[in-house]
Amino acid sequence: MVIPMIDVPNKDMWQKNRRYMAWSALIIMAIVTVVILIWPERIKSAESIIMMMYGSLSALVGAYFGFANIGKKK
Repeated sequence: MVIPMIDVPNKDMWQKNRRYMAWSALIIMAIVTVVILIWPERIKSAESIIMMMYGSLSALVGAYFGFANIGKKK
């Protein structure tokens, strides 16, 4: 599988923004976890939305770390 290279005018800023996006997703997941542990009765009504959010954010973080490591192997 060949991943095409993307022409990015400012590659350093592009990589920094991707890193910020992944860290933001991790921080959001940590905050939501703490809120669920503190107030579990208030979260019952949004349980399915939170599960979908965890799935989406974990896929985003996994894709970032996965694709970042593909570049290091070459």
